[in-house]
Amino acid sequence: MKQHAAQHDLFAADTQLLFSEDQVPTEQEPVPGNQQYWTVLIVDDEPEIHQVTLMALRDFRYQGASLRFMSAHSAAAAKSILAQNNDIALILLDVVMETDDAGLTLVQYIRDTLQNHLVRIVLRTGQPGQAPEQRIMHDYDINDYRAKTELTVLRLTTTVMSALRAFTALKQLAQLNETLEAQVQARTEQLALSNLQLQQSLTELQAGQRAGKQLQFAMLPPPLFCCGEFQLSHALYPSDYMSGDFVDYFYADEHNLVFYIADVSGHGVASAFVTVYLKRFISTYLERYQRGSSSLLVEPAALLSALNSELLRDNISKYIALFYAVLDTRSAKVTYANAGAFPWPLLLQQQHAQYLELKSTPVGMFDFAAYHDQSLTLPKHSGLILCSDGILDLLTPTATEQKLQTLLQHCHLEQDIAQLLQRLAIDPALALPDDLTILMLKRT
Repeated sequence: MKQHAAQHDLFAADTQLLFSEDQVPTEQEPVPGNQQYWTVLIVDDEPEIHQVTLMALRDFRYQGASLRFMSAHSAAAAKSILAQNNDIALILLDVVMETDDAGLTLVQYIRDTLQNHLVRIVLRTGQPGQAPEQRIMHDYDINDYRAKTELTVLRLTTTVMSALRAFTALKQLAQLNETLEAQVQARTEQLALSNLQLQQSLTELQAGQRAGKQLQFAMLPPPLFCCGEFQLSHALYPSDYMSGDFVDYFYADEHNLVFYIADVSGHGVASAFVTVYLKRFISTYLERYQRGSSSLLVEPAALLSALNSELLRDNISKYIALFYAVLDTRSAKVTYANAGAFPWPLLLQQQHAQYLELKSTPVGMFDFAAYHDQSLTLPKHSGLILCSDGILDLLTPTATEQKLQTLLQHCHLEQDIAQLLQRLAIDPALALPDDLTILMLKRT
């Protein structure tokens, strides 16, 4: 029965893969390190599927490197190959081979027995109704689950590209963790995959706070980031080894630039690893946005609502004050939403400065919280300054209103972060009562 079904699906897959008129995307970025190729293991008991896959991906390149293919015609043969090769980036895996669940059993072997959480796995099946997609994606650590008849050249190429992106990100994280203790490294890698494992690894990571700080700071963006007429910069000073504050900025696409500043409730390791949770959450939506499956990344209010729901559902027991914005570099329009971030952002112009007062509730606090998008167009020679509330503890006035006025009076468009701290008489090298983070955006 498998043979007849496979022949029918193979003919359909053959037709889809070889005669699709879709345009295949490629990426011509610099090759990381000495990467000459990406190793892809094809596991399928139908030789024709191997041939069709090789033909569909023969011109594929990612980050300037091509694909090197290895083939296995059974799960047992795949186990042998995996035992001898530790550089496989992606497995294109058939579900039904020696047995109806041979592919799923192989996934469990890779993740549980080999403890290989780097390699990306895409399941392919000629009998999609046999194992429901929702259950497979929930129960198994895989990147994608596709019927063979779905995989046009474009769909297959997009799936492979997404998997290699995920593999590259995970590999970089693993290399960063090489200096950590083995147990801490294993827990840290799991953090990138699941927030559930975050809770399990907190105890172990508390003993390695210094190493944890190195990991956390490696997730931060460059201190200075220039994109055309716009310039982003930041400084983060933890009150302990690790920080409950976080800041990030990155391109969502060619024209949309995302930036945000976050302050997790509390201090220390527990709060610091909620920032890892936050980074993972936003990275997930970045990948979905680039795959075209979700636009939430560039919709600030909707993204804050989704984060609020996930924090409450996962019972993290922490809340996050978060200002999240998207800058369209073509029009200089900033779309933003606030989730309890205070002090409010400061809009600076040459002769004028004002707070963008946005009273709201932190994410992870209430299930009825609502967030709303706001927008403004940055004039030439203007900017935004965002600060965590740690800056208020360092200002000399006692009343909050006076602290806000002091901050407003000392912020000027021409100065950088170091000059601002000097004007405020703040020395971040001294012991701080709270984490201090500053983010500046300037349009020059």
